[in-house]
Amino acid sequence: MATNAVVARRRLAQGLRRYRQRAGLTIEDLARHLECSVAKVSRMETGISGIRVQDLTAIVNWIQVTDAERRDLEELVRRARGREWWQEFGDLVPAGAGTFYGLEDGASTIRLHGTSLVPGLLQTRGYAGALLGSMNGTDPDVHARRVALRMRRGRVLERSSPPRLTAVLDQAVLYREIGGPEVMADQWRHLLDRAAGAGVVVRVVPFAAPPHPADGLTFTIFDFDHPDLTAVVYAEQLSRNTFIEEPREVGVYEAALARAEGAALPADESLELIDARLRALG
Repeated sequence: MATNAVVARRRLAQGLRRYRQRAGLTIEDLARHLECSVAKVSRMETGISGIRVQDLTAIVNWIQVTDAERRDLEELVRRARGREWWQEFGDLVPAGAGTFYGLEDGASTIRLHGTSLVPGLLQTRGYAGALLGSMNGTDPDVHARRVALRMRRGRVLERSSPPRLTAVLDQAVLYREIGGPEVMADQWRHLLDRAAGAGVVVRVVPFAAPPHPADGLTFTIFDFDHPDLTAVVYAEQLSRNTFIEEPREVGVYEAALARAEGAALPADESLELIDARLRALG
């Protein structure tokens, strides 16, 4: 698991909450000690706002963490302030997108459900270029940088210790033509190559499958190999995209994805279906 700025901020926030609770203190107790509002402490413990070094020092001195825990927290404060690769694309994406890229970059496991498009992490340059080029009036330079951003995201799967990726796709994805036959043929070859390697599983829900709770939904579940980090769901909606962290709500998405996996073809049969689409393109 990569500890980038986004992951560091979440680890820091949840770690402080755990240590406070271990000490038997409430948020109100900590707010009184810091001489600040309860809202400020709440924002620190949810990762909404950063934590200043002086606040961290005051907190850890009071709740009596071990030397090792203190060093870990201090390192997380430093990392939370670091500059990450996606910040150079900040002018291209909406507010909050950095959180998505950070979770994607730092997750140990990525599980997703898609209904009509190849997931961004698995897209080729040609597919991404055709898809992003569908926006009318886009400046060529902006378009090129959007494609570069999409390709940069995919490099997470090329790391020495990449996240484990499971993509459950509706069969409709295989029939949605983006950019023409050559682009699609290259895309299917790329998808087959990725799925042939370790750590990437692609499964297809066939048209004949019974309905399931994830039908029509596109969402991603990020998991992390650290006790302070719980799963996060990124749900794509028409008017806005949402991060879901409340365990009960996350569980609803996990159950929906499990039902979709239950309706999907096994991985080998799914790849045969993708290969058939490739061969159909000549």
